[in-house]
Amino acid sequence: MLAGDFNASQDHAAFRRILDTGLRDAARLDGADRTPTWPSRTTPAFGAQIDHVLVSADFTAEKARFLSLPNTDHRALTVTLTLHA
Repeated sequence: MLAGDFNASQDHAAFRRILDTGLRDAARLDGADRTPTWPSRTTPAFGAQIDHVLVSADFTAEKARFLSLPNTDHRALTVTLTLHA
């Protein structure tokens, strides 16, 4: 699992190369792959999802939530993950 501010959306070739390694975007797995996380002051009308949680096929992702936080220009992303046995 990798999580953080990647400064890239799924429209960026470099980010897609990371996904080509087999990692999957948890928000996409939950159907929220175009929910903006930055800049928080204009979301959801404008912005890009540049904050991601990436998981291997060993995980199932659900309940992606995007939270507004004070004193930051990003929205937080939380995801419920299940590790397969």
